[in-house]
Formats: sequence, structure tokens, C-alpha cells
Amino acid sequence: MSTDFDPTIELLTVAEVAELLKISIPGVRRLQQRRLIAFFKIGGSVRFTKSDITSYLERRRVKTID
Repeated sequence: MSTDFDPTIELLTVAEVAELLKISIPGVRRLQQRRLIAFFKIGGSVRFTKSDITSYLERRRVKTID
């Protein structure tokens, strides 16, 4: 595991991720609890990176048939 940390990483709240994905806050919590989206636990708070959300969306993408 790398110990390098990029202080420019933008952390998002559950509410911000819900808005970004256009889903409910409980929907984001379900994705988090099922470990479908990577997250950080900071104290009692859960945070996500934009790159992890983008990665999740890419994995969920359904490609065209052609």
C-alpha cells in the first residue's frame, strides 16, 4: 500500500455524491455499504473521491452492441 497522499484530492460528502449520481442519499449509503464505491472513513464521516465515483461509473457502463 502506498503511503503517498495527494492533498489536492477533492473529497465529497454522501449528499454531494447523491447529487452527482442523481440518486438518493440512502442509495449512496447502500452502494457504500455493499462496497461498490470506495470511500474513506474520517472520524465519524464518510467521504468519497471524484476519481472513485468516476471509476464506479465506468465499471457500470453498458457498451453499445456495434
